[in-house]
Amino acid sequence: GMPNISIQRTNLNILSQSDLKQQYELLIHAYAETEKEIWGDNYVRVSLEEYKQDIENETVFTAKLDDEVVGTILLASIAEGTFSFSLLAVDFSKKGFGIGRLLIEKAEQTALEYGGKKMSIEILKPKNEAVPFKDQLGQWYQRLGYEFTGSKSFIERKPKKVEKAKELITDAVFDCYEKKLN
Repeated sequence: GMPNISIQRTNLNILSQSDLKQQYELLIHAYAETEKEIWGDNYVRVSLEEYKQDIENETVFTAKLDDEVVGTILLASIAEGTFSFSLLAVDFSKKGFGIGRLLIEKAEQTALEYGGKKMSIEILKPKNEAVPFKDQLGQWYQRLGYEFTGSKSFIERKPKKVEKAKELITDAVFDCYEKKLN
């Protein structure tokens, strides 16, 4: 039958050490794989300490298939009525189960409950080099109702991340997308 996927809000009090480790490693692996053209090899998207902080401060969800952690997403409020999701990662070996879509739906539904009017997201990609995964991701977001609103340089989109921008190994841009929530 259908795989049994559940999505729960993550909380350090209820997340076992092994589940936290699994969730963190899955996230790091996903970003290291999909952003090596941007940051080089062995990219660590977020330290474990920072990630624990995110779980404390933001709304992070865990997707489980039966009892195994298979995905995660972070939801954040970025302006009055505007939310964003990031740190979206799904176990590559579970592709096609709809886990990513369920995580995004949960983020959208939660944003609505918090008074969200729209979701604003981005895809970081090399400016002068095609990365098939990134193009597929953009097309997938559009199928989920996200509209492409334009590209911005790293610094335009993340003015506070000047130090991080220095670590880019190539000229990169953020493709920005928005969806009205209702």
